[in-house]
Amino acid sequence: MEQSIPHSNAPVEVDHDAESHESHDGVYIIAFVLLAALTLVELVVTYIPVVKAILLLILASGKAYIVAAYYMHLRYEKRYMPLVFIGPIIVGVLAILAIQGLVLR
Repeated sequence: MEQSIPHSNAPVEVDHDAESHESHDGVYIIAFVLLAALTLVELVVTYIPVVKAILLLILASGKAYIVAAYYMHLRYEKRYMPLVFIGPIIVGVLAILAIQGLVLR
């Protein structure tokens, strides 16, 4: 047996008030400016004669957090955000320690 779905030609009312739709452009612009500033700081750090790897890892982690939180909309995902942020830090620290071990031999 075939069942048919009744169709209605009645217009659907949709509320398109300007107040009901928020623009998030300001948030994206602030995130972009923060990412650009952190990139400039990373460039400056490369010229400082200190332990650059750890400092660059911290800056890159901050940038990753901003991208994941605002551009990937994960700031609402409280359960996954620590995984996105902490996982790469652990891998980065292990990589730095491995490279330092190879260089110091």
